[in-house]
Amino acid sequence: MSNELFTAYWSGGEPTGSGKSPTLDQTPDYIDVVELYELGINADGSLDDTALVKYHSQATIKGWISGIRSRQAGTNYHTRFTLCVLGGSIVYNQDPTAFAQTIKAAVDDWGVDGVTIDYEPPSDDTFIVAVVTAIRAALGDSALMIAPVYAAWLAQPLRPLQAFAQVMDYVETMDYGPYPGLKETKSLYESYAAAIGGPGAPAFGKVIIGVSCENPTNDRFTPLADVVSLCAYEPAGGTKAGMMLFTTSYDIKSRPNRTGNPQGGTGLPDGTFARTIHAKLP
Repeated sequence: MSNELFTAYWSGGEPTGSGKSPTLDQTPDYIDVVELYELGINADGSLDDTALVKYHSQATIKGWISGIRSRQAGTNYHTRFTLCVLGGSIVYNQDPTAFAQTIKAAVDDWGVDGVTIDYEPPSDDTFIVAVVTAIRAALGDSALMIAPVYAAWLAQPLRPLQAFAQVMDYVETMDYGPYPGLKETKSLYESYAAAIGGPGAPAFGKVIIGVSCENPTNDRFTPLADVVSLCAYEPAGGTKAGMMLFTTSYDIKSRPNRTGNPQGGTGLPDGTFARTIHAKLP
């Protein structure tokens, strides 16, 4: 097993079945954290699970989670699950304490281990720190909290990356749309770690490198050779936290993409990206 964490998203918005995306229960046991993608935020602060349950009910997804936990009992595997909450509206018109209780209720209802907060700037509203701090207080220290970040977060001090990340167990880079290349991905990684750790104290062990297998014909794709290099990469003076895959649902040879183009998919055997990350992580 790897010394570094392997996190991956699973999308409820992709059709499953023969020649389509895998169901959640087909998730390989070697993936340490599965982030259930996605929950939206309604104007009144309630959560919208329409995308997550587009093809399978909450009961079915919860059954798959239970099944994975049961099959891992007595083994060295222990996959954890988070609900991915997506939306810039996370910082607007929300009472932090009330919204935190909404998150806690969802985590308890789904029976998952925590939450992924996918707040995507641009915004100079530092209120997000108050929101995630309240969520941490509501969930407790044992809950898993993860947040994807991308280059917009480095526009300090307007976007308070350091304070935001301190609440999280891990942050995941998602600089893959458009993919900037191997050198820039590594450089951004070190910039995040330095910003999170503060001057002279990079927080390498908190930052996970994200890669995407969405579609090689668009700009949201990390070449497999670069995935191999990023798995092996370790920053000078530290060790990375691990790798994130977006998503296992896209890690198939052929699938319809978001516009219905039948040429979607990686063009590689199903599961190639997941198996590669598992094999190449230190």
